Amino acid sequence: MWNSKTTIFRNALTVGLIAVAGIAAGFLFTARFDWTTHSEAQTVAPPVNYFAANHPYETGTGESPFVAVAERVAPTVVNVTTDRKISPGDLNDMFRDSPFWEFFHRGVPQPKQRELRVPATGSGIIISRDGYILTNNHVVTDADKVTVKTQKGHDYKATIIGKDPETDVALIKVDHTFEPSEVALAGNSDSLRVGDWAIAMGNPLGLDWTLTVGVVSAKGRSNLNISGGGPAYQDFIQTDASINFGNSGGPLCNIHGEVIGVNSAINPSGQGIGFAIPINMAMKVVGQLRDRGAVSRGYLGMLPRDLTDDLRSAVGFPAEEHGVFVERVDKNTPAEQGGLKAGDVVTEFNGKKVGDVTQFRMFVADNPPGSSVNAEVFREGHKFNLNFTLGDRSKLASLLGRKEKEEPSNESWMGIKVEEVTDDVAKALELSDNSGVIITEVDPDGKAAGKLQERDVIIEIDRKPVAGLDDFRQIAGQVRDGKKAVLFRVIRNGQKTFEAIEP
Repeated sequence: MWNSKTTIFRNALTVGLIAVAGIAAGFLFTARFDWTTHSEAQTVAPPVNYFAANHPYETGTGESPFVAVAERVAPTVVNVTTDRKISPGDLNDMFRDSPFWEFFHRGVPQPKQRELRVPATGSGIIISRDGYILTNNHVVTDADKVTVKTQKGHDYKATIIGKDPETDVALIKVDHTFEPSEVALAGNSDSLRVGDWAIAMGNPLGLDWTLTVGVVSAKGRSNLNISGGGPAYQDFIQTDASINFGNSGGPLCNIHGEVIGVNSAINPSGQGIGFAIPINMAMKVVGQLRDRGAVSRGYLGMLPRDLTDDLRSAVGFPAEEHGVFVERVDKNTPAEQGGLKAGDVVTEFNGKKVGDVTQFRMFVADNPPGSSVNAEVFREGHKFNLNFTLGDRSKLASLLGRKEKEEPSNESWMGIKVEEVTDDVAKALELSDNSGVIITEVDPDGKAAGKLQERDVIIEIDRKPVAGLDDFRQIAGQVRDGKKAVLFRVIRNGQKTFEAIEP
């Protein structure tokens, strides 16, 4: 029995020794191949304090750079309040397109109503100590009374010195001498770069002296359908600094507090897109408005068109060069007298490279009537220079039977506006007589866009002769609600042609 116990004990001891030896061998094996050192296994990485590792930015006083701009610019900005008279007929016209108008008003006699006075508000920029204030044309147009309120809380009655709807610039004046600190600093809009700071100030939505910040998003924006169709001459600065209703006429400034633009419009269909008139452009207009109350611009008397690949190929104009194609040259105009011909390409104007139609029109309009100018022209593979003496654009408008006015013509249909053909118009367009009506404006979004053109003379509608405005009104009323296309016959560049337009 003792022998058997001894054997069991020996066997257990042997097994224990083998187990200990195995564990020891495992440690040695691990240490031998250096899988994980003892010191590493015991090390725990301390937590990283990320924010403590960062150093604060050096900002000098810690003050936002826009604070100084706000303090410098705010006293130069005024609130412009206007008072307009609106007749009951004007209000009726505003709502006549409503689907409920026919049901509630057609055939129902309306009670006699008194004239209404409607206030509106905008902004302005003090540009001289003797009371001149720059604002937008659409801020003061049709205004019977204009009142200016300064940041100090003083109200002044303002006089409209002049307006230019073609650039949306207006100049008003108050009988007050401002302090030097209340006069804005002018910047240089020609030196702007995309990405520069843009700081807008004004009275948006009735919230006085509001500042918003963004950048210059783009330059040279044109062909924008804003402000009821937009001004004729557009070279807008685009910014993402918030420009809302009431900002119009206020300053767009750079980081130095200098005015680089006049806040003019917002894009109602987009967010964070605003537009401002470059200050250099606005101040050219201000000089004429101050001296004469109106703006005179030169004209050539031709229709420019942007170049396409097909046009380039047709006239042999190099693909890498820029210019505008001459679509038409009008009779008895500076363009014809200077030797310009339809089919030419204008590559330079007064030493400036011509990029597109908008830029070309700006180049021409920047010169006063009577100016001697020159243009580099490409024709039949060769370039040469032509000289012109510019005419007066306002006299051209009068010649075409239009008065310089801001209110839309009553003779409007399918997006076209027409006037009587006067004897002067008939002579200028070499018509046999003064029958018909001449198209003075074509809405780019109207039914006639792309079909009819300015200066077309309508002589027939729906196979019925048009002798004048009375015929135009009568025939338009007859076919206005029709379902089929309306056939127009017009005289264009001396040739009679037909155009069919869906109603």
